[in-house]
Amino acid sequence: MMKATHQWIDSYVGSGLDAAEVARRLTLAGTEVEKAEPVGADTCFTLEVTSNRVDCLGVLGLARELAATLGREIKLPDVSYAVSTAPASGVASVSIEPGALAACPYYTAQVIRGVKVGPSPDWLKQRLEAIGLKPINNIVDITNFVLYETGQPLHAFDLNKLAGRRIVVRYARDKEQFRPIADRKGRATIALDSRTLIIADAERAQAVAGVMGGADSEVNAATTDILLESAYFEPAGNRQTGRRLELDSDSHYRFSRGVDIGGVLYASRRAARLMVEIAGGQVLDGVLEAGSAEVPPVHLTVTEHEVRRVLGVTVPRAEIETMFRGLGLGIEGVTLDAVTVQVPGFRRDLRTPRDLVEEVGRIWGLDRVPAPLRMTVAIAKPTRRQRARVEIRRALMGQGFSEALTDTFVGDAGPLASFGLDGDSALRLAARNPVNAALPALRRNLMASLLGALCVNERQGNRQVRLFEVANVFAPSPDGTTTGERARVALLAPDFLQARGAVEALLESLRVKASLAARPLAHAAFLPGRAARLGVGGRELGVVAEPSAESLRAAGADGPCALAELDLDALVEAWVETPTFEEMPRFPTAERDLAFVLDAATSWADVEAAVRRACDRTLREVELFDEFRGKGIAPGRKSLAFRMRFRHDDRTLTAEEISAQMNAAIRAVTEQLGGNLRG
Repeated sequence: MMKATHQWIDSYVGSGLDAAEVARRLTLAGTEVEKAEPVGADTCFTLEVTSNRVDCLGVLGLARELAATLGREIKLPDVSYAVSTAPASGVASVSIEPGALAACPYYTAQVIRGVKVGPSPDWLKQRLEAIGLKPINNIVDITNFVLYETGQPLHAFDLNKLAGRRIVVRYARDKEQFRPIADRKGRATIALDSRTLIIADAERAQAVAGVMGGADSEVNAATTDILLESAYFEPAGNRQTGRRLELDSDSHYRFSRGVDIGGVLYASRRAARLMVEIAGGQVLDGVLEAGSAEVPPVHLTVTEHEVRRVLGVTVPRAEIETMFRGLGLGIEGVTLDAVTVQVPGFRRDLRTPRDLVEEVGRIWGLDRVPAPLRMTVAIAKPTRRQRARVEIRRALMGQGFSEALTDTFVGDAGPLASFGLDGDSALRLAARNPVNAALPALRRNLMASLLGALCVNERQGNRQVRLFEVANVFAPSPDGTTTGERARVALLAPDFLQARGAVEALLESLRVKASLAARPLAHAAFLPGRAARLGVGGRELGVVAEPSAESLRAAGADGPCALAELDLDALVEAWVETPTFEEMPRFPTAERDLAFVLDAATSWADVEAAVRRACDRTLREVELFDEFRGKGIAPGRKSLAFRMRFRHDDRTLTAEEISAQMNAAIRAVTEQLGGNLRG
C-alpha cells in the first residue's frame, strides 16, 4: 500500500488537474487508487501497488505515471547545495566487510555538521500528517519525507554517538545485542545471530540493515552532527531478516521489494539539501562510499508493428516516444517506427520488448482497445502422459489399493535413503531451508515414503495395507552437479507375490504386450533373494522387493510387506491406449502343475526363464503359486510350485504333446538349475 496526496503528486507535474481526475488517470494507468479522503485543502489517496512496481512506492513514481498520461515529463527537485571545504573522510569512514558485499553491494554516507534539531516547518508537518505519519523532529521528518518522495529509505545517525566515527556493514555475532528505536513487541533489546546483516560502529550494532535503526545512535534535541545513510540492501535477505526478527518498518517494506540502486545518491543529496535549508549546518565535502552502484544497462526496442500486433490498435511512434519520456525511460534511438530505450533502475519490471508494449497499453488506455466480437476458446486436451496416469490410478484402485499422498521431504530412511531406480547416490539431496528440520532431504524413491505410511497404519491397528502413490522423486545428474525430477509409480502390498502380481495385473490393464522380465537384485535395503529388477520390452521398468529388517526399522514399521517402484515414463511408453480385438480361444487350455526343490538362492525369475526357453509357443503362461521352506525341505533349500498353461490356436493339444512340453521343462529345471522334482 502507498499513501500520497493529490497536491504532492501534482507538484512535480504541474497539471492543474483536480483530485478526481488525477485519481482517474492513475487508476486507468494501472496504479489503482483504492480510496480518496479529504485532508484539509488536499486529498489523500490510498493506492494498491503491486509487488513489481516498487517505483510507485514513491511520489515521484506516481508523478511519472500521471505525467505519461498527459504527455509530459516531471520536474525533479533540485539537489544542489554548497559544501564545506572540510572533507567528510576526515571525520568519518564507511566500509563493507567482504562477506557482506552480496547483501549490501553499495553503501553511502554524507556528513552534515552544525545542525539544529527542532520542530519541522508547517509545510513538512502537513505533508507527513496528510499521509498518516507523525512528525518527530526536522531531521527524522526529512528522512521520512524523502523516503515517501523517492522510494529510497534513509537513516540519520548522531555522528557523535558512533564509536570511532566509523560505519561497518557486517554480519552480527551470535547473541550480539541490539536496541531498536521502536519494536511492536515492546522488546528493549534483541539478540541477533550470524545471519543478520547489521550497520555497526567500531564497537557494536547500531542498526539492523534496511530494517530498523538503533536507539543508541538516534537523533535527538542534543544532536549537532549527522551521518546520513543511503544504501542498497539485497531484497531476499532483507525480507528474511525482518520476518525472522519480527521487525517491520517503511524502509524494510521497500528494501524487501527492491529499490533502485541508481537512486541511492540522488535521495541522499535531496535529504542533505533539505537539512541545510531547514536545520542549518554544512555538508562536508565528498560522499563516503563503499561497494559499487554499477549494474549492467538494459536496452529495449519496441516497434509500431509489435504494438499493433499485440494490442490490436495503432499507436503512432511519436506518441510511444512521448509516453516513454513521461515514464522516465531514457530514449536512446528513434527511427520511423521504432523506439529504443535504456531502462532506468527504478523500473526493474521492464526486461523484454513485450513489457514495453504493456506500458504503451497502460498509458494509451486499455479501455480504448476494441474488444473482438468473437473469441475462440480452445480447451487443451490431456496429454498421453496425463491420460496414462488416470489409467494407472484406476487400475490400481480396481485391485484394492488405496492412493497415498506422502511428503516430498524425508529424513534418514536407512538403506533406502540413497536407493533409486537409476542406481545409488552418495549425494545427499538436502534442502537449504527445510520446512521441517526432521525432514531435511528430498526423496530418492517413493518406497521409503510408503513404508512411513505403513508405520502410521500399523499404529492404528491396520496391518493388511495395500497402498500406491504416483509422484516425483529427485535424482542427481550423472556428474552429481544438478538434480532433476523423475516420475514414479510405487505400491506396497502384504507380500512379494502380491506385489509382483499387482505389477503384472497393472501391465495387463495397460494392455502392455511385452512380457514382464525379472532378474535378481542384491541391495542392503532388501531381503536377499527377495528382490528383482523388472523390465518390459527391453526397457528397465523398476523393482519389486521385500524390505530388509534394517529398512523396516528405519521407517518404524513392523512388516512384513513388499514394495514395488516403477518408472512412469516406461509405463507410458509401453501403454497401448486403444484396445485391439482378440478372438476368443476356440480350443481348450490345458493346465499342469510342477513343484521343484531348489537352492534357496535360486530366483523365480531364473526358473520362469528356463521353463519358457525349454517349451515351444504353445506354453502361454507360467504362474508361481507357492513357495515353501520348512518341514520336509532341507536347510538352504526351498520349494517352488508353479502352473503351466498350454494352448494351440488351431487345434486341441494331445496328451503326448503336453507331456513332451512338461518333460522338456522338467529337464531344463533339473539340469540347468539343479532342481529336484517333487511328487
